[in-house]
Amino acid sequence: MANQNNIHGLSRHIPSQIKRDVRQRDGFGCVLCAVPIIEYEHVDPEFKDAKEHSAAGITLLYPTCHAKVTRKQISKEIIKDAMKDPATNKVGQIGDTLQFTKSHPTVVLGGATFIECEIPLMVRGQEIISIRQEGDRYFLNANLWDSKEQQSLKIVDNEWLVSKENIWDLTIVGNRVSIHEKDKTPTLVFKIENNNKFIIEKFDMRIAGNRLYGDEIFLNINTVQLFCCSAKRCRVGINIG
Repeated sequence: MANQNNIHGLSRHIPSQIKRDVRQRDGFGCVLCAVPIIEYEHVDPEFKDAKEHSAAGITLLYPTCHAKVTRKQISKEIIKDAMKDPATNKVGQIGDTLQFTKSHPTVVLGGATFIECEIPLMVRGQEIISIRQEGDRYFLNANLWDSKEQQSLKIVDNEWLVSKENIWDLTIVGNRVSIHEKDKTPTLVFKIENNNKFIIEKFDMRIAGNRLYGDEIFLNINTVQLFCCSAKRCRVGINIG
């Protein structure tokens, strides 16, 4: 196994607080392309010369961009310039695309599962989560809020988008995306499984005067708690008036 420490004995492990500081400064995405699937790059000084992990000298790079830096296709000077004005500042949001198979996606919202439902969740006439079909493809659309009724996630035809101004932190580990409100544990966690199941594992949101919150077991709608429930082949799964 290669030595994970540099010549000064500094480990490659970056403390979580330093990582968060870098994410918040760079807007949760690659400073070059804004994609939120990121790796941490020591820029100034480079890791081999660093005596400590300092947020000021570390940045976020998409793996392909990171590889180009390693192969010297992109210079450190370009990265330093990008750190002054990260790509997310230009687009104002970050996101990625959900890839689904040709079968109708199943939606899991806490303790409720929706199988072949056109509109898994509707609140006061507004389609909160919906799926449309075009030929042999399916497209997921959603609008999700946080506990203060501020939009934290939008999905438009399988492309998920987050406004960097509306969140405190965002992390992606494997297939799981976690969105944090200020100083809180994740208030929205979602993932895609086997490319045919969209799962919202954790959420706490207010929508049109209603509170919806839950975890992998329960779905709470105001004072009503649901678990191990499902809807299949219906137009609307849950309709909150």
